[in-house]
Formats: sequence, C-alpha cells, structure tokens
Amino acid sequence: MTSNERIELFQRGILAIEKLESVYPSYPPFESIRNQLLFLLGQASGAAEDREQLSQINLGYIVMREVESRDAAAADLLYLVSEEAGRMLTES
Repeated sequence: MTSNERIELFQRGILAIEKLESVYPSYPPFESIRNQLLFLLGQASGAAEDREQLSQINLGYIVMREVESRDAAAADLLYLVSEEAGRMLTES
C-alpha cells in the first residue's frame, strides 16, 4: 500500500468512527478507536514520530466487541485499518 493509500484508508476510518460517535456520543470505546486512528494518520503522514506506540494499537479487539454489532461496514473498514497498522509495525 502506498503512503497516500494508507493515509486515505485512515481518513476513511476516522470518518466511519465519527459517524458512529454521532449516534453514540461520548462512548469510550469509540473515543479510543478515534484516538488510535488519529495516531495512525499522524504516523502515516509523518507528523508523529513515536513509533513505539504502534505496538499498543488494539483496534481489532475493540472493533470486534464494540463495532461489529452496530455497523458491519464500518467494522470491515476498521479491520483493514488494523491490518495496515500491523504492517506499519513491521516496517523499519
């Protein structure tokens, strides 16, 4: 995946979680997902430098528990984001 494709994927993930947050405001799991997405976007765009935090990304688990039953399309998208975060972790 190119850098631009990665950034676009993370932006789509942010839009998806913001849509869910509009239905479920101040829901801590969705806030956590949004914060992780913002971090990933910062990493992908070069704005964030703390790569060690990549190992703390736990989107897949939260998506499984909190998103799947509410929005299957958003869950599918966020699983792609989670997979891409895993790829980022293995890059030098």
